[in-house]
Amino acid sequence: MGTIIRYRSGMDRRTGRLLQGKAHLAQSLAFIWMTRRDSVIMALNLGSNLRSVLAEDIEPGIALLLYDELITSAHEVEPEYRIDNLQFVSLSRDGGLGIRHDGTYYPEGRFGNYAIAEPFGQTAPFIARETITRATAISGAAP
Repeated sequence: MGTIIRYRSGMDRRTGRLLQGKAHLAQSLAFIWMTRRDSVIMALNLGSNLRSVLAEDIEPGIALLLYDELITSAHEVEPEYRIDNLQFVSLSRDGGLGIRHDGTYYPEGRFGNYAIAEPFGQTAPFIARETITRATAISGAAP
């Protein structure tokens, strides 16, 4: 007799449709990484401090800070995923930066059950040059 896996589910932030399992995890990671820490009421440890270093040129020291913040912020609040591999990738010729991550997805990790494990990985946009340019144009600040 098979075990019923209790996949976490939620709502897609853009469409309002049901998300479940790995799709929900992908949205959760994006939310964690793109949300400034201390900005979510009642969940002040949710998020990351990536924005403080994103304006810098990515050199080895800055890359190490980014890797550390990405992994730490995900592991602090996402019990269903452990990152094994993380890599910056170029998504476009005009400065789009992405991250490729691979790891282990534990569908019942939030219950402390790490016996059920599935591989998970994706390449996701991290920051695009157009986003910085657009934000600069709106705010009037120098890039």
